[in-house]
Amino acid sequence: MAAEALVKSYAKSFKIPIIITRGNNVYGPRQYPEKLIPKFICRLLRKDTCCIHGDGNNLRNYLYVDDVVEAFDIIFHKGEIGSVYNIGTSIVKSNLEVAKDLIQVMELENQENKLIEFVEDRAFNDFRYNIDSTRLEELGWKPRIEWKDGLKRTVVWYRSHLNSWARLEEALKPHPKFNNGSNGMSFKIL
Repeated sequence: MAAEALVKSYAKSFKIPIIITRGNNVYGPRQYPEKLIPKFICRLLRKDTCCIHGDGNNLRNYLYVDDVVEAFDIIFHKGEIGSVYNIGTSIVKSNLEVAKDLIQVMELENQENKLIEFVEDRAFNDFRYNIDSTRLEELGWKPRIEWKDGLKRTVVWYRSHLNSWARLEEALKPHPKFNNGSNGMSFKIL
């Protein structure tokens, strides 16, 4: 909210044409593996467990990266200057459901009980984020990539790029800590 207030103040003071977008829980290829979906994929590829914080019932809306790119394109070309557009979806999944869906997509269902591990919850873990994308949909946008198809596409990419990051070991821990100021996001493959 503070960033939005700053942007709006520049728009008003200096007549800068702005459009604000808000989104959450984007997933897909090339995402750093400390985030839920790539972390679970990488851990499963390494024959490790999905480390679920708390009871796994936290809810999130998920949107595949290509749908987000299309949303930005539509907002850029059709959006109203000075407006705010939320980029979201009605796909709501708990962290536990995400783990189970990935296990299914990766054809590991017969090992599901061994592949789900509950770990200590994060200190601050919101139960739910929710975004209403009605204004964006009024511009003609809607998500195209189905949930399981997006997961399959993401798994395919990570299978080919599993070791593409520096400090992967740290990122795949249930509670990663990057102590030297680096978040470990350096990417090896272009």
